[in-house]
Amino acid sequence: MASDDDVRQQLAELSGRIVALEAAIQNLRAAQPSADAAEASAPKPPLKVRETKPEAASLESRIGAQLLNRIGILAVLIGVAWFLKLAFDRNWIGPPVRVWIGLGAAAALALWSERFRRQGFPAFSFSLKALGTSIAYLSLWAASSLFHLGPSWLIFLAMSAVTIANAVLARRQNSELLGLYALAGGLATPGLLSVGHSNEIFLFSYLALLNAGALFLMASHQWKRVAWAALLGTAAYYIGWSVIEDDPSHLPLVVFFLAIVFALFAVAPFLLLRGARALPPNSFLIAFPIANAGATWVALMLLFGARGQHAGRPWLTIALSGGCFLMAAARRRPAVLSSTNVGLAIFFVTVAVPLEFNGTTATLCWLGESLALVALARARADAALRFFATAVLTVASLSLLVDWIAGTPQPLAVLTNMHFATNLAGAAVFAIVTSLSLGRGPGRAFGSWTYLASFSTVAFSLTVLVAVSLEIHHYWFCGAGFFRDFCGGYGQLERRTIAAGWGYSAWCMVYGAVLMAAGFLRRSAFLRWQALVVLAFSIAKVFLNGVSQQSQGYRVLSFLALGVLLLAISFAYQRNWLGLRG
Repeated sequence: MASDDDVRQQLAELSGRIVALEAAIQNLRAAQPSADAAEASAPKPPLKVRETKPEAASLESRIGAQLLNRIGILAVLIGVAWFLKLAFDRNWIGPPVRVWIGLGAAAALALWSERFRRQGFPAFSFSLKALGTSIAYLSLWAASSLFHLGPSWLIFLAMSAVTIANAVLARRQNSELLGLYALAGGLATPGLLSVGHSNEIFLFSYLALLNAGALFLMASHQWKRVAWAALLGTAAYYIGWSVIEDDPSHLPLVVFFLAIVFALFAVAPFLLLRGARALPPNSFLIAFPIANAGATWVALMLLFGARGQHAGRPWLTIALSGGCFLMAAARRRPAVLSSTNVGLAIFFVTVAVPLEFNGTTATLCWLGESLALVALARARADAALRFFATAVLTVASLSLLVDWIAGTPQPLAVLTNMHFATNLAGAAVFAIVTSLSLGRGPGRAFGSWTYLASFSTVAFSLTVLVAVSLEIHHYWFCGAGFFRDFCGGYGQLERRTIAAGWGYSAWCMVYGAVLMAAGFLRRSAFLRWQALVVLAFSIAKVFLNGVSQQSQGYRVLSFLALGVLLLAISFAYQRNWLGLRG
């Protein structure tokens, strides 16, 4: 058996081990928080978040969120309208109470819509605002037109207050949709209250202020649709007023306000450019000035549509052209906006010509305008001016063509008549344009220098050919145009027809020879091809006349002259003076 000393020794050893274990446990407990802190402070690898692209709304979602929303608004409006009608018919409640119920419902809907906007449903919130606005306008219209509960000016102020409230909300909430609601209500107010009949000063002053507010919203938030809506709504008022009213005493006042509105919308692109971080799309800078100027011009033409007022049309058109030139001359404008305004100014000058003149006078004006534009385009190296000059030159050419076809309603003196003088002026303009255009630059597109030179060259040849042929016709048919005869009393129609036909052939041969010589001397294939076309026409004319007519002298002379001319030209080609075979 173990002695007491052994037992004591074992107990002491056990006690020591227990103390050592307790110390180790205490050390472990003390070290655990620092390890946790170190683990927490250690950088963790970033979690890979799966990127998801926003999915496009499905057809079902669009039907449920958008289409049903709009149908619901329409249904509520119809229901409110029918309720009002039913209340009117059965006299359930008095008129003042009905109006206050409508206004209260409108205010409640506007306040309720804010709750949905804060919860992240802006589309539904704006729909409720549109519904409330419509009910407010409907109630105020009923108070004025149906119940006559107050003076028109008070109802007008109330409707204007609704418009201003919507505009303020649109600006604060940065909502173009609310801005369109405000503008729609503002445009509808004069129509609902029949403002403007015999009160044009108030109507057009109100429209000018409304448009100024719309342009302020557009410039502040780049809302182009607000500008478009304001322009279209205002144009509808002016055009409608021009159709209905016919009192000439109102014209100066309406023209004054129309000029103000035109100026407001003319500066709209500049306001948009001023507040934009980047240039707006060219489509707006082109389409909006065109729509503004076009609507203004249509309104002016309708205003001065009466017979006694026609004299003012060309001068108003010129004034509108001057306004467009001022817009084009503004500083710090993009080239596309400047070119658009220049084009509008040239267009209105071109349109003003037939409003004041007709016939050969209008043709001469267009020829002069086109020549001035070509010279200006050459001096400034402006592609847009060159394009517009080509367009005006085309108009002048078409006017000459119409003059050739229409003929003359009365006899004319040979060579000393206005039609021949106009043709000579046209040929001179085409020749000068050709000279200004040659060697200026490549390109075959409409408006390029090469196209302008080619077009002018062909127009020159055609004008000279037709002008002299017309004078030959005037000589043999007593000053009549093509397909006419003012010499009926003198007889001998067959002899005169034969003589005129051979005169045409001889002139074509002479001009074809001149063109061919010019083509060889200037080494121009373009001129030589024109000469070949003219000679082909001469060949057809001589052979047809030779078969169908019986005058032996004319036949012999024409065939001999044509044969000698063709042989000479053939010899020149066979000698290969221009090296064409290579």
